[in-house]
Amino acid sequence: MPEFIVRARKASTDAQQFLAAVGAGAHVEYLAQMIVSALFISKGHRQDTRLSLVLEDSADYSRSITLDGAVLGDLGGTTEAALLQLIANGLQLGRSLGKAESIATAAGLMVTAISFEHLVKAKLETHAVFLLDPKGEDIRTAEIPVDAVFLLTDHIPMPRKTFKSMQRQGVARISLGPVMLQASQCISIIQNELDRRYMG
Repeated sequence: MPEFIVRARKASTDAQQFLAAVGAGAHVEYLAQMIVSALFISKGHRQDTRLSLVLEDSADYSRSITLDGAVLGDLGGTTEAALLQLIANGLQLGRSLGKAESIATAAGLMVTAISFEHLVKAKLETHAVFLLDPKGEDIRTAEIPVDAVFLLTDHIPMPRKTFKSMQRQGVARISLGPVMLQASQCISIIQNELDRRYMG
């Protein structure tokens, strides 16, 4: 199953602060768009896709909110407000997690206290991991396994130091074309490419 890991550097791990940031500088509403692009299809959702949103504005540890299509339950609606509330509920449930601890919600979300870097490092042990980069290999010609992991950011570009570190660890670069797109749009393009390769 493909997996998408999104780094949200300015998104708060405090549930109330997270919701208060809707429409403000952190642009957390984009996270709802990413959920839709990654998991929703006509008359259902993708059971073969996993999406992890790593929220980093925290007083202790970053929180990864993982939605796994294989175990996804009732999300309470598909509107932007409902999806953002879903994330906030997960943050509230996982507010007292210690480092590397996890807890699951009734809707099938997994909340984990883990940094973006540690999550990527763990994925590199078992999966091919790709970072979107206009200078990377074109996705149309790149060899991409069905269970690849794709790294994205919110509206804040990946720090150059992190970018170079991930390359040294073995993260490959792929390009979706000459135009810089929003992360949710990138997810849709990647899903379409994988659909054509493995479901056609």
